[in-house]
Amino acid sequence: MSENVHDLQNKIDFLVSGGALKFLTDFLNEGGIKALIAEPNDAGTLNVIDAAGIVPEGLTVKDEASSLFAKGVAHEAYELDFAEGGKTWPGVIRIRGSQWEVFILMKDKPANPKALLEELKPYAGLLRLWETFKNISSTEKKLSRLSYMILATKSTLASIFEPMPLQYFASFLTDVLQESLFPKSIVILKDEGSYLTVFNGRADNIPERSGIYASQILPPAPVIVRRDSPAEVVLPVAEGDSRLFCLMQWDELPDDQTMNFLELLGNLAVRAIAINNLRTQSRQAEASISSEEFTVLSLTNVLKVLKSADSREKFCSLLADIFAEQSRMSTCVFAAWNASRKGYTIAEHRSGHLKASADTTLLPSSSGPLPSSSISEAYYDLAGGKSPDSVFKSWGLAGCPWKAAMSEAKYLFPVCDDNSLAGIIALGSGREGKAALDRSQLASLQLIAQFAAYEFKRFE
Repeated sequence: MSENVHDLQNKIDFLVSGGALKFLTDFLNEGGIKALIAEPNDAGTLNVIDAAGIVPEGLTVKDEASSLFAKGVAHEAYELDFAEGGKTWPGVIRIRGSQWEVFILMKDKPANPKALLEELKPYAGLLRLWETFKNISSTEKKLSRLSYMILATKSTLASIFEPMPLQYFASFLTDVLQESLFPKSIVILKDEGSYLTVFNGRADNIPERSGIYASQILPPAPVIVRRDSPAEVVLPVAEGDSRLFCLMQWDELPDDQTMNFLELLGNLAVRAIAINNLRTQSRQAEASISSEEFTVLSLTNVLKVLKSADSREKFCSLLADIFAEQSRMSTCVFAAWNASRKGYTIAEHRSGHLKASADTTLLPSSSGPLPSSSISEAYYDLAGGKSPDSVFKSWGLAGCPWKAAMSEAKYLFPVCDDNSLAGIIALGSGREGKAALDRSQLASLQLIAQFAAYEFKRFE
């Protein structure tokens, strides 16, 4: 009994491991039937899986069989049909089940096709067992791979939403793709606006920024860019100004499971970048609010200090120090209205953060302080070729007489109330100094200049 069971097990194992195909080939050989046994593939041709009485010219043949039979779903466990073919294959038999199809391409038309189909029935039943076993085995592999992908997704979810720089995120994405899908190669490209650069990985040839790489709308869905070996797939990951492309290669075209996993990962990656961008914007907003709160507190103290000055000299010195400190620039020149000399003279000069001797040259204005209507801006940015001399002339004055003191000037702030110009403050720095003032600094310095103009009247 034990030997019989062991023998039965060996026969069944042989049958579902491909022996069913050998039984069919042996039957054809014994009957003197010259034929190829083939099955359809995704490329639209037929894969030769065995032959009887003839030597195949290649591993695939042109599909001249599928069009000979009616389409539709098999209603039985297996079905056999015969059709007259063309010159190459005068007789064709189709054996099919619900999810499989095999063609017998015969070199000669059989004398009695109906009798041949009847003889082939048991062999078709054996093919059904073999194909069923193959489908079960394939399903098991897919389920095992799906289980692994679910585990990989679980691990990915634990880290993908962590805050990280874009460069580090690209490395993380590369690791996830490599460990989950095992591509032959992977490179992440970054869109720089007019060209692509390698952001992570190595690439022998960087593609041109055209086609999908130049598309304005980029859903996070994988796109097949090359079907033959090596097959290439691109996964776009675009959010805001960040546009990344994951270019992957496999020896064979990836299956639906791989493409679905890529789409899931692409959606997760886009959401992660969006969340990270929102987190960054939130931090910047918090920093801006804190900076503005500090600026308000600082301005309150500054205005109190200016109000406490009990002499013109003290007021001018404090104003120059405050502007230098608030702007963090190394040079500050304050030219104030001098009623006794009927013009503007330098009252305070800071150079290299230190008090410097003032140039006593007069900028005359014989009709009195310059009317505020002559001044169109709250401050003047001297970038782009402007100079104190050109600004003064635009006000109707003779030009800047303090060339040396104003040589490093980058900003001019009129100390001006509703009626007239009480003075001019110039800010600047050397090559190693601060390059530009930000929005909050400019706003606070304008406010200080306006307040100082009203306070300056106390000393007229």
